[in-house]
Amino acid sequence: MSAEGASVPVAVITGAAGGIGTRLMRRFAAAGYEVMGLDLGTALPEGDDRYLACDITDQARVEATFATIMSRTGRIDVLVNNAGISAIGAFEDHGVDIHRRVLEVNYLGAVACTQAALPALRATRGRVVTLSSVAGFAPVLGRPAYVGAKHAVTGLFGALRPELAADGVGVTLVHPTFVTHGLREAAARADGTERSTTGAQVTPDDVARAVLRAVRLDRDRVLIGRIAWLSWHVRRLAPAGYVRLMTRRLRK
Repeated sequence: MSAEGASVPVAVITGAAGGIGTRLMRRFAAAGYEVMGLDLGTALPEGDDRYLACDITDQARVEATFATIMSRTGRIDVLVNNAGISAIGAFEDHGVDIHRRVLEVNYLGAVACTQAALPALRATRGRVVTLSSVAGFAPVLGRPAYVGAKHAVTGLFGALRPELAADGVGVTLVHPTFVTHGLREAAARADGTERSTTGAQVTPDDVARAVLRAVRLDRDRVLIGRIAWLSWHVRRLAPAGYVRLMTRRLRK
């Protein structure tokens, strides 16, 4: 149980030691949440008991970690599935092992954490927030493994929204445009391969601020950045035009 009492809302954030995760921890703490951050042990800051070492691709470890969180806090009000990795390159640059690894972290890790947190979220009528991407609803050149994993994430949590609504649990999908500094990558890039982007990038703090606002306003979906907004609408109104424009801007 938290020292402040069971009435203090609790936010659990995966990928908490990364760029976006660090800002999420700060934003939610400043908003009055007790925050618990999950990440690989090698990435965690020393001496901060708000962080717990957890490989989210290890289901047993995830279940044990959430049991620890409940023993400490007594509740979970918000789960932010933020952890993610990418793979930059063409489809044939990466074998099935890399595709599997990207899927394990981005998709199956979110599944494991959501299942582990769900009983607590039902009790608080809380909210699951999952970081997807523009790559979660539209094709994006140069990162096929990541696009596949994020499409899976978007499809799953979109399907969960009406299912969990019956229990009072909200589901928010967050789609940022390209974020400064990018993500950790599952494999080395082939020679000459660069991380292509287009338009103004958003910062990790832009994402964290938008996530907190979405939780406060009970938003189902959030588009962060001008490119995300344009991609969402152009993809639906003129899908072939979107593909032509995206390919021209990202092919280098």
